[in-house]
Amino acid sequence: MVKRLNEKKMQSNFMHTDIVRSSEDAVEEKVKLLHGSIFGKPLIKFEIDSMRDVWVPYCYLVYHYTLSRNAYFRKKGPAREGKVAVVFDLNEMHPIQYDIYESGDLKLVSRKKSEDRQLIRTNVQDEEIFRQTEQHIQMKIMKRFYGKQGDLKLINRQNFYRPAIELGVIYRNENLNKRYVYLDEFGIQSEHILGLKYRVEHKS
Repeated sequence: MVKRLNEKKMQSNFMHTDIVRSSEDAVEEKVKLLHGSIFGKPLIKFEIDSMRDVWVPYCYLVYHYTLSRNAYFRKKGPAREGKVAVVFDLNEMHPIQYDIYESGDLKLVSRKKSEDRQLIRTNVQDEEIFRQTEQHIQMKIMKRFYGKQGDLKLINRQNFYRPAIELGVIYRNENLNKRYVYLDEFGIQSEHILGLKYRVEHKS
């Protein structure tokens, strides 16, 4: 069972993660990663066709979960409950677990304009975001750790953007591929936000 919040009015301010690294260092690191290497020599050849400063859209969702006790034990109340958070990439359409217990709520910066970088536009429907996110929580977290699905209640949702450089990369003279170089603190630790451990703390 899943419960969701009533829709709230969209905030007028522009919410994003903070920029903490230089474009030059971030691009250099990304290019090395894309090349790969063996004995210090690059493995993959490619050309960078284009570069642009962008804001990549994401959605931060926090759920409260409960797991019922086994009927065999005939005890009242939930066996476990807690919070689980997910960051949804609205550009590439996939959810990633966010470790809310280790990192706390996602820290965002507010500003009134976003004109310094180009916004990547998406038309993802809310129902698709919820469907993929809740399926991810049930299958990758609940069933993985507890062996069964839980009851979920959405308690927080926040759309936000990550500062990035979009690279147009061409491999072997083929089609153009887009790769993103993130400039926030999460980009330092992982291409997928925060290094993301699959760990859920709970209260018994």
